[in-house]
Amino acid sequence: MNNDTTHKSVMLNEAVEYLAPKKGDWIIDATFGSGGHTRALLATGTNVFAIDWDTTALARGEQTFAQEIKDGRLILGHDTFARIDKLWQAQSSLKNLQPNGILYDFGTSTEQLMSEERGFSFIGDGPLDMRMDTRRGVTAADLLVALSERELIEVFNTFGGEVESRRIAWRIKQNLPVTTTAQLAEIVKRSKRRPTGKLHPATKVFQALRIAVNTEMEEISESLPKAVALLADGGRLVTIGFHDGEDRIVKRLFREWAQAELGTIITKKPLAPSPEEIETNQRSRSAKLRVFEKAVQHKV
Repeated sequence: MNNDTTHKSVMLNEAVEYLAPKKGDWIIDATFGSGGHTRALLATGTNVFAIDWDTTALARGEQTFAQEIKDGRLILGHDTFARIDKLWQAQSSLKNLQPNGILYDFGTSTEQLMSEERGFSFIGDGPLDMRMDTRRGVTAADLLVALSERELIEVFNTFGGEVESRRIAWRIKQNLPVTTTAQLAEIVKRSKRRPTGKLHPATKVFQALRIAVNTEMEEISESLPKAVALLADGGRLVTIGFHDGEDRIVKRLFREWAQAELGTIITKKPLAPSPEEIETNQRSRSAKLRVFEKAVQHKV
């Protein structure tokens, strides 16, 4: 397969290095996805509790990691990571333990982007869905109808940084219902006055809608405090973000925890992918990795 259709886990080596897994430890991979980080962690001898709200990703994981699941070294949990504490405590073999590390990779997997029926991408044509968990929530098509023009402008500005959000929102409202990815991509393209260089004209709008549909910022804000409370003393929380909004939440929480003496910020500035990784995996170019280490013998 070529690089465009095969998912490559971003900053894989850096994430594993900072988690510092040990044989027999338990690490939570809060964003299982294609299982790249989980695979690398399992290779160190550690055990993994992996979470995802995408049933397709979990079904694929059950097949790929069947032996590790059978051996009890990997447990898969289905739900949003905002319920990370409930998911952990629901496992009879884990509820009396604490994870030694927790990893979040807030990116969207290549498999999701390349799947036309999921509606995450302007590549190809499919239903305008964008839900991580297709069993619940509103679709992107529903959201375009439900939100006012002013609210759409705010979504495109806040979550996409789209400078032509007003024209795009107006044109979308003039063309409802918008039910397919190709239809939305064409509306955005016709709305744009300014050149976007190598970036597809609809990139920022699709990103913003995906974030809004899945309430991603709220999920992150709710999950991270639960994660640090769940973490074992001396354990590390590693995040990989791709959007300024994600990074602001992580940065703010890490600072608050450090000020409250809950632990130490290991990465004073976020780590970026190496030039070599960016060259072989363009989707990694905006990644920022941050690490927080929980204080020893501190009760949260």
